[in-house]
Amino acid sequence: MRNYILFFILIACLKSGISYSQDVNVKIGIKDSLQSKILNENRQLVVSLPIDYDVSNDTYPVLFLLDGTENNLIDARLVTYNLRLKIIIVAISNTDRERDMMPISRPSYQVENPKADNFISFLETELVPYIAKKYRTNGQKTIRGRSLSGLFVMYAFLSKPELFDNYIGNCAGWFADMNTYFNKLADKSFQNNNNFKGKKLFVANSLADPLDPNKEIHQSIIDLSKRIEHELGDQIKYEYITYENAGHVPYSGFYDGMKFIFEKE
Repeated sequence: MRNYILFFILIACLKSGISYSQDVNVKIGIKDSLQSKILNENRQLVVSLPIDYDVSNDTYPVLFLLDGTENNLIDARLVTYNLRLKIIIVAISNTDRERDMMPISRPSYQVENPKADNFISFLETELVPYIAKKYRTNGQKTIRGRSLSGLFVMYAFLSKPELFDNYIGNCAGWFADMNTYFNKLADKSFQNNNNFKGKKLFVANSLADPLDPNKEIHQSIIDLSKRIEHELGDQIKYEYITYENAGHVPYSGFYDGMKFIFEKE
């Protein structure tokens, strides 16, 4: 029985593009980088390609993965493998996470130099075109963030809804003292609801998140959900899921989000 188990594990690893040597080397992607004029720094990337990328002429959707650590990229590969998705994953490493992810500073979360507006300009005018030019993409773009980068996903959704086709925010939202800022952002953005036509937004939070003890982040998404329903209607496909006892950034939120985005209609 043990030999059978090891055999199937090996087959699964080979199918997912994981290769082993004597010292167990695991290839999870291709190192890449982009010199950003907007951010005035070199941004490190790891790009994971579908297993048949080199033997086909197919084009693929792209997942832009914020907080692009090796662990988060492995999670993304597992999710896409389990869902049988052929997708290019672009993992974006952090240099100054708080600067890039936060559009504002408030007492609940103080940031010395919030520059999310610069980071979204980097995505729009530098990174997205770079990936489209260098890799065989089909034009469908998804962005995923978790925790602080989940807040950025909400910021991107409200400030640049036309930039991505799909938005996934895990443990996403904001504290109560940020409500005025995000409400004004939504006021401006929802005036032109055609920008949201055909978009998909998935948000997942845990009701047992230790970083949201007063449920302020949860409440911010409840309030936004009501506005989306009343002001955007059927222009957008939207789902908000809460997990009862999952802690901070439930793994299920990533899986459920990708399933929601890529499920066949």
